[in-house]
Amino acid sequence: MFSLFYSILFKTKNEYERERFRNVPECFKDLNLHKIFEVILKDKEEFELEGLFYTPLQDEETIIYRQEIMADLEDDDFRKVITSFSKTIYKLNKIMEKIDRQLISIKSYENNYLTCGRMLDCADVYCREIYNLLEILKGKKFYSQGLNAFKEYIGEYIKSDKFQELKNHVLQLRKDLSSVEYCMFIKGGTIRIRKYQGEIDYSKKILDCFEKFRQGKVKDYRKKLDEEPVAAHVENGVLNILADLYKDIFADLRSFCEKHRKFLDHTIIRFAVDIQFYLSWLEYVQRLKKVGLPFHYPKFSKGNDAIFVRDTFDLALAYLIGEKTITNDFILNPQERVIVVTGPNQGGKTTFARAIGQIHYLASLGLSVPGREGRLPISDQILTHFNREEDLSTLQGKLQDDLVRLKDILKKATERSIIIINEIFASTTLSDAIILGRNMLKDISVLGSFAVIVTFIEELATNNYEIVSMVGVVDKNDPTQRTYKFVRKPPDGLAYALHIAKKYNLTYEDICRRLKNES
Repeated sequence: MFSLFYSILFKTKNEYERERFRNVPECFKDLNLHKIFEVILKDKEEFELEGLFYTPLQDEETIIYRQEIMADLEDDDFRKVITSFSKTIYKLNKIMEKIDRQLISIKSYENNYLTCGRMLDCADVYCREIYNLLEILKGKKFYSQGLNAFKEYIGEYIKSDKFQELKNHVLQLRKDLSSVEYCMFIKGGTIRIRKYQGEIDYSKKILDCFEKFRQGKVKDYRKKLDEEPVAAHVENGVLNILADLYKDIFADLRSFCEKHRKFLDHTIIRFAVDIQFYLSWLEYVQRLKKVGLPFHYPKFSKGNDAIFVRDTFDLALAYLIGEKTITNDFILNPQERVIVVTGPNQGGKTTFARAIGQIHYLASLGLSVPGREGRLPISDQILTHFNREEDLSTLQGKLQDDLVRLKDILKKATERSIIIINEIFASTTLSDAIILGRNMLKDISVLGSFAVIVTFIEELATNNYEIVSMVGVVDKNDPTQRTYKFVRKPPDGLAYALHIAKKYNLTYEDICRRLKNES
């Protein structure tokens, strides 16, 4: 009896068959997640992984199931084995789809002994791949439930009557076909074939004659020919004649194809495709790990646990700038629900907010996330409000557009939602922005959602016990230099605009002096 293993992505068949999203989630552009997944999906285009990356999970059990598998696959040597195995199985499946169509075709140039031979080759490779993988799996101890279940499945599959019959039939056919010996006479456009009758093998004599000139290993200048024959009709003709000379062997080859046409195991094919979800992610983050950026598998909050991450960063930005990436911490203690981010312009506030949104989304997929350690909530959705160009077709001003979009967010949000809002109400007066901002925070408080608010309105970072103020830090010796670090502290009321103006000689006095000199 086979183990209950069905998928390396989900614990049960029902979960696996649940509908997945096919469209890009709304939060992707605001959080720059589209830049991350565009790279991954382009490299793995043939596997059609979009639905897996576009569909976050909401149950901790499945997320942890994936995290444990991902952690096991971080072993470089083992990952190379799985990468090679999955590529081979995927390629075999594609080849067999074509062969299967040819074997049921009524066209002789498709359904022939050449096609049968290709299927035998595929079956031979398949059996060897399965055996080789099992030998490697036997020597591995896995932490994950998923890979242990797959290991058990492979062990049981190899012992099954179906696989043993396939393997034995392949071995017997290989042995029988290797006994086929014949002589070919070519004259003009005519080929004659008969059984080998003990004629001298001149090829061996020629090799023996030139043996004394052999100088050991040298560069091989032979050109590798295409796998697909360029004269298939000639090969088919030769095979048809041989089939008359060796009727039993070629009849057995036909029988093999009829009996084992669907020899590929569906669970193993599914594994070869689904494992790309993990391999593609590990391949993507490997580049960042090499420059010392940390990744981890977050734990998940229960009840009144604090929410935190140490040394996190914007993954999309880090992929571009590498080791120059600045990391940050954040923590929300029990009862704290909102982070209000303030600080100088161009100080990294939006990047910090994006980083928080990214890690929540990535964690919901069961992936490793930027940071050294962390504990996060499992959200039902991530809702974002970032600045957009005005849509003239709606005839709405910027403020009205902000309010309409905010209303839609608050309508969708639940206590399990993550809300990321960046520089809202920038188009109105400060006094109005303060009123609107405080009303927004009240609504978020009623919902109980976790929120990150990037704003120029420092009055929103009040002493409310649910609100945490985080402020962008500048270099203490040179206030014009941003550190892109954020700390928990009340707003300092400093925009540092005057320091920047001084740096570039743009203060009121500088401009007046320049105008006076020019006049």
